[in-house]
Amino acid sequence: MDLTNILAELRKERDAIDAAISALERLRQGVGRRDAGLPPTQVAKGATNGANHGHSLPDRPSGEE
Repeated sequence: MDLTNILAELRKERDAIDAAISALERLRQGVGRRDAGLPPTQVAKGATNGANHGHSLPDRPSGEE
């Protein structure tokens, strides 16, 4: 019985369990949620370029300006 190897394996399992618990806690709190398809930096910025605040211009009938 190699106690050193047993302890090393148990530590690896403990680290994996801690990581899983942390991930589940973040999910529960909504941390790390983001809109699908957008990189985290764009979600943090609101996914706009600042020019139109995320709203598109209304369609105008042709000939009007």
